[in-house]
Amino acid sequence: MTRTGLALPLNLLLPVSGLADVARRAEALGYSTVWAAEAGTNDAFGLLAACASATSTIGLATGVLPIYTRTPSLMAQSAATLQDWSGGRFALGLGVSSPVIVSKWNGVPFDRPLARMREYVAIVRELLTWEKVSHSSDLYTVDGYRLLLRVPSPPPPVLLGALNPAMLRLAGEVSDGALLNWIAAPAVPAALAEVAAGAGGEPRRNAVFVRVCVTSDVAAARAWARREVMGYVIVPAYRRAFATQGWGAACEAAMALWDAGDRKGAAASLPEDMLDALCLAGPAAEVRARFDEFRAAGVDEPVAFLFSGQQEPDAVVAELEATMAALAPSSTG
Repeated sequence: MTRTGLALPLNLLLPVSGLADVARRAEALGYSTVWAAEAGTNDAFGLLAACASATSTIGLATGVLPIYTRTPSLMAQSAATLQDWSGGRFALGLGVSSPVIVSKWNGVPFDRPLARMREYVAIVRELLTWEKVSHSSDLYTVDGYRLLLRVPSPPPPVLLGALNPAMLRLAGEVSDGALLNWIAAPAVPAALAEVAAGAGGEPRRNAVFVRVCVTSDVAAARAWARREVMGYVIVPAYRRAFATQGWGAACEAAMALWDAGDRKGAAASLPEDMLDALCLAGPAAEVRARFDEFRAAGVDEPVAFLFSGQQEPDAVVAELEATMAALAPSSTG
């Protein structure tokens, strides 16, 4: 089965009812899953519950929730509740997020991400099977707790957002699959090979978030991409991932400008080939063809992450609607 996901456009600051309307439209267009992130935006569980109520068949997934900002027990409670309410359509995507979101915004120490993720996933998955869990370590303690609610069977799959080799292997080892982000199509096979290595060769589900914009104004889209990509270059984990894809020198040059206080110059220094590989912009047929390169590279579910470089709200919405329609399974076959 060919799958295509859609990331809810949280950047539009729509009310929950508006995002539920997007989910309803995505279902009508044949998208497989709507994905909701959480980084100062709507609470993902509440938002996806609204989307579940507005739809009947489309999958619902978090992509991703930071593990530092909810305890494993609370995460399992919320996941089981949404799996129940949606009739089994939910997938729980988890990630470590970044020091800015975890520490600066939430006041929680950002430490030992691999060890935390390993233990966190183990606790959540056990709770989602309605087991009584006792776990004690210097990271997490759960003392004889079982979810006190109806836990659907099967439980929702747990997917890990992963950038670099160690987390990719961990995704293969301890979860049901991997979520890739900020990756160009040619780099996908190597990333999926790391997931497979962690899984001991067993099949694992995967999805990748792909920035896409159907537009006649590629220059404006590329200007958006410069600002957005630079916002990730400054994060060490993403910078390492970009270096793995061959853009290490470009990132170091941009960081030298950034550290010297020239932030506009840093973004301007990023090479166009990097921007164009990570943020697909252009006519509908071209964007569709480049989006499908991710599927050809081994991705089970490419996820359309809509963006626009336009400034006027009506122009932004027009580009997002054109992109959503152009990549819809019902229109691409």
